[in-house]
Amino acid sequence: MKWIVLLLPFILASAGVASELNGPALVAQSLQRHAPPNDVFEEHAMIMTDRLGHYSLRTTRYYAQRDDTASRQLYLVEFPAELKGAALRVDRNNNDGSRRGPAPSTPVFGSNFLVADLEGERSGDFRYVREGDLVLERIPHFVVRAEPTTESVTRATGYHDRRIYLRKDNLFVSRIEYFDAKGRLARRLAFRDPRPDALGIWRAAMMLMEDMRDGRRTLLKVERRVHSPDYIPAGVLDGSLARQ
Repeated sequence: MKWIVLLLPFILASAGVASELNGPALVAQSLQRHAPPNDVFEEHAMIMTDRLGHYSLRTTRYYAQRDDTASRQLYLVEFPAELKGAALRVDRNNNDGSRRGPAPSTPVFGSNFLVADLEGERSGDFRYVREGDLVLERIPHFVVRAEPTTESVTRATGYHDRRIYLRKDNLFVSRIEYFDAKGRLARRLAFRDPRPDALGIWRAAMMLMEDMRDGRRTLLKVERRVHSPDYIPAGVLDGSLARQ
């Protein structure tokens, strides 16, 4: 309790500084604070539900490695048996901006997640405009609207405008809303059960994507998370263990 009291002035001061920031600065600070580690291994359960309540299950393994020059990400299906070994892999070169992998607008393993939803925010592709603050589930949030910078970004990602909700206390993104070309809410992504990792950085334990058009829902639950290169087998990110 004592450390909370001691840190309270710092937390309040930080919140006050953040309250003066514009949209691009809020997003930049959020990305910096919650940047993923260099080496990530996760086990996921992906539960997909249609409008009639019928559900199907995928279990996947996720591997990622990043450094200043490049990033490599791989989702590998473990279950069901008929899909075992199916892979989704994205490589990016930070030096020349090149990207290798399925189109960002590609659905992920039959779910209503798109590849772009799981790649992380590509801030260079969007304009960020701060909107009015909002209390979301009794927690104060900053609200930022993200607009694609070009039509080619819209075509590649499948995104039109989005609304991003960031907690005022730590700039953790709690929710993203996706709008169609006519400005109607199309999808909603909620980052649930956030927990601090070994470095004290908050990570969501669950991600729920809801489609407002067809009633589909996909819950991606992180069953296990390890930040260590020891959990990334040799060759797995070179494609030797995955069916491309």
